[in-house]
Amino acid sequence: MKKFMTSLATVALLTSAVPAFAQEEQQTPVTTATTPYSSSNELSKASAEQEEFQDIEVRFNHVPNVDRYKWVRYNITDGYEDAGGTSYSTSTKIYSLRIGKLYRIHAYALDQNNNVIAVSNAVEVRGERGETVIFLNLK
Repeated sequence: MKKFMTSLATVALLTSAVPAFAQEEQQTPVTTATTPYSSSNELSKASAEQEEFQDIEVRFNHVPNVDRYKWVRYNITDGYEDAGGTSYSTSTKIYSLRIGKLYRIHAYALDQNNNVIAVSNAVEVRGERGETVIFLNLK
C-alpha cells in the first residue's frame, strides 16, 4: 500500500508540473511572416549591396627555395595600404576590393629565414563586377 501511495503521489506531482509553454490557456500563436521585395527599387538596392565588393584570384610563378609568398594591396584611389596576406601556394584569393576603386597589388617571395628572394612588379586593378585573375611574376 505504501508503494502504491508513493507512486500515486509521484504521478500527481509529475502531471501537475506542466511547463508554461505547454499550458493551453497561456499559449500565444506563433506567426511567421516573410515580406518579399515589393518593388524593383528595393530589389536593386539589395543586389547593389551584395555586389559592392569583388574578390580576385592572384597567381604567382614558382620561385625555387620559396617558403611563402607575401602580397600587399594599396588603395590608389584613397591613398593608403589597406590589406596584405600570406600564401603558401602559388595561388590565393584577395577579398573585398570595393567596386570602382583602383588598387595596386605586388608580392614578394620569402625563404625559411625570412629573406626576400624575389619581388613582383606592381599590378593595378580596379574593383569591378565579375571575375578577375591576375598573375604576379616574381623575379
